[in-house]
Amino acid sequence: QEGSGVVFSPIRARPRRAVSRAMVGNRPTLKRQKTVPIDKDEVDFRVVHFSCLDTSALTMVGKHCKETHWTVAVGAKKVEIILRVDKVPGAHYEVAVECNGEVIFPEAKPGGKQRTSILGGSSGRAPLTQDITWTYPFCGTVKGIGKPRFFEVSPIHQSRERWCPATLKEQVDDHTFRAMVHMDTGADGVRDVYYPLVQISNIRVAASKKPLVIPRRSLVLRVPCADPLHGTLAVDEELITHFFCRPTPPPTRSPLRGAASKVTLSVRKDRSLVSADVGASNFQHFLSGEPKAIKEEGKKGEHTWWVQIGPFAEHKIEIRKHESDKKVFVLVVDDDVLVESGPEDIESREDWWECPFRLAGEKYLDWQVYENDVDGNPLDTTGIVSQKTKYSHELVVSFAAGGSVNLGQARLYIDNVDFCELTPLRRPASDEPLQCSPDALEGTYNIKTPYKINEASQDTFEALRQAFNSLFCSPGAGGGAGGGLLGCCTRPPAEVGNMNNPVTAPRFASPPPGARPGGGPA
Repeated sequence: QEGSGVVFSPIRARPRRAVSRAMVGNRPTLKRQKTVPIDKDEVDFRVVHFSCLDTSALTMVGKHCKETHWTVAVGAKKVEIILRVDKVPGAHYEVAVECNGEVIFPEAKPGGKQRTSILGGSSGRAPLTQDITWTYPFCGTVKGIGKPRFFEVSPIHQSRERWCPATLKEQVDDHTFRAMVHMDTGADGVRDVYYPLVQISNIRVAASKKPLVIPRRSLVLRVPCADPLHGTLAVDEELITHFFCRPTPPPTRSPLRGAASKVTLSVRKDRSLVSADVGASNFQHFLSGEPKAIKEEGKKGEHTWWVQIGPFAEHKIEIRKHESDKKVFVLVVDDDVLVESGPEDIESREDWWECPFRLAGEKYLDWQVYENDVDGNPLDTTGIVSQKTKYSHELVVSFAAGGSVNLGQARLYIDNVDFCELTPLRRPASDEPLQCSPDALEGTYNIKTPYKINEASQDTFEALRQAFNSLFCSPGAGGGAGGGLLGCCTRPPAEVGNMNNPVTAPRFASPPPGARPGGGPA
């Protein structure tokens, strides 16, 4: 609360609670899942929904029916994990684990019937006799796939010291690739050889000569046999509660992806003027991404904030009490529940409910420019140069949870700044589209106007060479059947012969009657 002297630091700077080794048994009871590749060069985990509820009405006497849901976005993939724990006073725990609708624990016995979902029935649970450790690994895609000669490959049938330039065509899984290897054949030049399967150990980056490394991370579920009510999900060794995240701008169709945040700049052919599709104020706000306060409404049972992130993203953030459990609070972002739990399930400090999360997105600066050839000469064709920037903002919702809770006193912090101290949003009365010279754009916003090179266009030297060829040595192009001005260059060479069969000089015919030997008329 205000005046308490509490300093909120960014999420990544918060102290981490290590996953206790006591949670891990002598051996895992569940097998490791198959590695799942995702279409990103970085394995980014985002928890888009977390719910932890004890639905039993008799928790005071030791009866529990606790159900924990995690919905984790990994790239464009979504993973839903459910852990359900039941306990009757004086009895053992019964546990069930489900991932994307498939029952992970209890494991089906050989020849037994496949268990159905644990939701809506108790038949899917089983007594827990030892710790559960379950791993779901993911691997990212490699940067540079499709770039010519970006990598080098060492064929296994040749010396380990020989590396050939290569172009990776496709990533098959987390350790094999398809590649086009450009092999030097000596006098014959370079020959392209397609390799349908190349091990990662035989690939390195051409520029740095460093081995190829694929980013890998794993979801790890740990349920201790001694206390299954406190099972945890982690990303490697970092608890999953540090990965609460929502996209910005808010999603339109897919719940995992936000709408595009984009500004288009058009450049004249002579590069004298740059025109934007937004005004100067919105363009400045787009570049800075500064959070601005729109409004807030607070009362005892709920508190709501409206905030703008850049000129194209407005978010609604709400905290309210749970309908049936007074110890549980619900955090809603853009009308979709992000967190639904008590303070101890999200690592809040004592007598407080604190939930850190991120708003993360990508923004694009698209330049529509006239292309240049490899010599720098402007062409009549246009192209798009897209500049992508990733960004995120750290948010914390905090309020005192000891005793009687008044959500009207809850606070929202964005990048360590209290919502009350954010710049208020003032929409410009008129914001004409920005137009200025490239020099003025750089001097005002520190942005340089890019070029786009069309490598397929013909350079000046090649055009000059072809022009000379057509003028002097092209067969059939002027000068009769012999070619150009120097059409003799294209005629077959005369036969020299040898000593046994010498070539004789041709005999000249006698001049016609009345003609002089010099060629003139008689």
